[in-house]
Amino acid sequence: MKTKRKKPNYVEEPTGEGWAFDQGKALTRAQQRALGLPSASSAAKMTISRKPARPARINIRTTHETIAGLRARAEEAGLPYQTLAASVLHMVARGDLKLSLAPGH
Repeated sequence: MKTKRKKPNYVEEPTGEGWAFDQGKALTRAQQRALGLPSASSAAKMTISRKPARPARINIRTTHETIAGLRARAEEAGLPYQTLAASVLHMVARGDLKLSLAPGH
């Protein structure tokens, strides 16, 4: 008597249209987890939740002559004087503009 061989139970791959896309998304998520990266949805939520930086405000006491000189230089450059003042402060803070703080100047 011949024994009947059992046919292996092969699982057929799904053939739906979105199958390859879903597999790709699953692979991407697995890679992100392995690398410790945030998921795309959490990264998007973090980006949306960030508020734009508000400019800091400062008050400076100075003479009318200094303001007049600043306004004249700003007009020559075609800028508002407050923009010129902020730009100069920014350059000093970055170290791009060197100041001579020697006594008597």
